Amino acid sequence: MSDLFPTRRDFMDFGRRFFDDALGQNFGDFGQFKTDIIEKDEAYVVEAELPGMSKENIELDYKDNVLSITAKKETESDERDDERQYIRRERSSRSFSRQFIIQDIDEDNISAQFDKGILTITLPKQNPTQSRSKRIEIE
Repeated sequence: MSDLFPTRRDFMDFGRRFFDDALGQNFGDFGQFKTDIIEKDEAYVVEAELPGMSKENIELDYKDNVLSITAKKETESDERDDERQYIRRERSSRSFSRQFIIQDIDEDNISAQFDKGILTITLPKQNPTQSRSKRIEIE
């Protein structure tokens, strides 16, 4: 008898499943993916979690001290049941983008690898310009 009356928890679970299925697993994150930025002596290392993506669908740009990561995933599915005359075609597109301000980077030596859903970007630091000291005479 208790199965006839859904509990609030059941309703909340239904709502979460509905939106996760309809809008993608990252709905709660509003299209942002998890990212770590690690500062080492010689470089910054950015690690971004992009499960289910392929490297062909990821774009990286570094311009005006801003690192931009954009990933897009498009899927299509067709189902057909000639016996029931049932046809269904669905398409979905998800796009994720993050930007980070990271200054004093050696732009010519930035590198990136993508392995098992983890994007690793290495941004070497520029050699700091040697500061020169000059004594100023007071007249």
